[in-house]
Amino acid sequence: MNRFVAINRSKGDGVTAGMFTMSSARIITAFVAVTVIGACGGSAAGSYFDTAGPILDSHSRTMTDAEAAMFDATSTGNGAVFAFGGDISTAVTLLPIFRDTAAAIEGDIAEWDRLDVAGISEAATEHHSLIREAMSLRLDAMRDGGNALEEIAGGQISDEVRTMLVDAETAMSEANLRIKTALDRVDLVED
Repeated sequence: MNRFVAINRSKGDGVTAGMFTMSSARIITAFVAVTVIGACGGSAAGSYFDTAGPILDSHSRTMTDAEAAMFDATSTGNGAVFAFGGDISTAVTLLPIFRDTAAAIEGDIAEWDRLDVAGISEAATEHHSLIREAMSLRLDAMRDGGNALEEIAGGQISDEVRTMLVDAETAMSEANLRIKTALDRVDLVED
């Protein structure tokens, strides 16, 4: 199952992070839809999706790799994942993962922005915009989370840091909604 990381505030003094999931079925549906649309011969939509597919694959790998690295860095024997209320060492461990993920997402966005959207349908244009928004929101989440982790690594767990974590959670949730909407729009794309 592919999971996309989001951060949330727990009850009490500690800060924890949960995982939002995007089902494998949705991802498979998206790739099947992209493949089918890409097989539409020389159409503008077909050409667009032929080029977009590898970028979406890269972005999916970016997020999956980030999740795996975070899980490896934070998993414990008692099932608590990503708990770092006052845990400076965990924040220090996670910080480079957040920074590296943000850099990778920036690369995904740069590739996405180079796609030729001339002549594609309104539904395909909306799909393109929604994916771009999702990538941008995920970048914001990684940056906000990274900034919060930097503060935690420096021994600061304040209301401001908690707000940064909530902002990261909100950005990730919004990104996941945009991805879902974009996948729904793929069904509307015509040659």
